Amino acid sequence: MGWLRLWGTAALVGALLTALGAVASATAVAEAVDTVRAYRTAEACQDGKARSDCLTTRTATVRATERTGGRSARYAVRLEHTPGVPELVRLAGDEPLLRLLRPGDGITVTLWRDHATAIHRDGVTQHSTDTPETDPEWRTGLAAVLLVLACYLLYVGTTLLARTREIAERGAPRGFRFFGTRALWTALAVIPAGAAGALASGGAGHEERGWIVLLAVWGALVPLVLAVLRRRDGRRRRDQRSARLYGSPGTL
Repeated sequence: MGWLRLWGTAALVGALLTALGAVASATAVAEAVDTVRAYRTAEACQDGKARSDCLTTRTATVRATERTGGRSARYAVRLEHTPGVPELVRLAGDEPLLRLLRPGDGITVTLWRDHATAIHRDGVTQHSTDTPETDPEWRTGLAAVLLVLACYLLYVGTTLLARTREIAERGAPRGFRFFGTRALWTALAVIPAGAAGALASGGAGHEERGWIVLLAVWGALVPLVLAVLRRRDGRRRRDQRSARLYGSPGTL
């Protein structure tokens, strides 16, 4: 029983930490929205002086390129050391510019704050993944997932501490798996909700739409997910009851 109490205490501590993480991520959404708005309205530095609040460009030399497809796709260009320019710029694909680059090629890198937002060569531009565009949606989604995890850990921790003797004698309660499955699928519902939020936040002036749409879509998906799980569990119970009463089809 000592181990059960230890695991229960650890679960409660984990619930507290994940809840704090959810709060921290949620409170950072407003700052992320402001950052995206500043990025979308940023203009090129007019006086020729590089500043963090405007778009500036630097020249750099390609050291190597990375183009790896498949499930673990990785696209990036590695640059020779240049002051003020990151040595690695990650991209979403090899089109339209990455596939044309060779070691030793000179390129132009667009910079905003600490982000390398695009690379250019011979009139061809390719935007990088190093932008704050989807930060509000990421932070909102992370807060939602952490909240779900915190609730589940709170349930596990309180159950282990309140029913230690019973669990030691009879094993883990059904609720661990029951609520664990629902917590998992509730958290996974954040993924399509996040995609919807990212689409909704596209374009200048729509910076605040993304996280709101994410929460709205997530709130609509969760009841559907729970209903599907409830229906699946009900069908499974009926099948088990039929098997007990009439035997499995293979035994007939």
